[in-house]
Amino acid sequence: MVVGHVVMVGIMTMMPLHMRSGGHGLQVIGAMISLHIVGMYAFSPIVGRLVDRLGPHRLIVVGSLLLAVGADVAAHDEAHQSLGAFVGMFIVGIGWSCGLIASSALLVRTFDGPNRVGIQGLADMCMTTGGASAAIVAGFVLELSTFPVLGHGAAVVGGLPAVAVLIRWLSNGPSGKNGMSGPLEGFRILDLAR
Repeated sequence: MVVGHVVMVGIMTMMPLHMRSGGHGLQVIGAMISLHIVGMYAFSPIVGRLVDRLGPHRLIVVGSLLLAVGADVAAHDEAHQSLGAFVGMFIVGIGWSCGLIASSALLVRTFDGPNRVGIQGLADMCMTTGGASAAIVAGFVLELSTFPVLGHGAAVVGGLPAVAVLIRWLSNGPSGKNGMSGPLEGFRILDLAR
């Protein structure tokens, strides 16, 4: 949840500046941001259904990998080009959606009673603070370096939740102790169609 917001806000706030430096007008930049927002919200019902079917841990991994891929695609976009910006930011939006919905579902499943509301509030505060901090740091990175450096850094950060979940799966062993089954345990491609 927090990592997704950090990656998304960090790269989203600087992409318009990167594109503007390449000569793109506000119409193109606005279209890119619009497509990014479509990625963030349009697939939410599908993502929610996938979280219910496959579990939040798997969707956290999917979201993390999408964030990393999207940020990397955007990082390879030259300022005067726009295809990488459109594709990369759309993928970042979908990754953000997967991470946020899966993390929220995990919080609801993990905490109950009076603790749930406080934990959700703390998570929202951390997410918002992380996003605001990411925008500030991204500005410094862009000022001191280049957009590709920012994008590649965001890709590395975006992949961290996938690494954390995979390490936890591996440490639990094949039995799936601690209530967490392995990444492919019980997974069938037909589960997606149900």
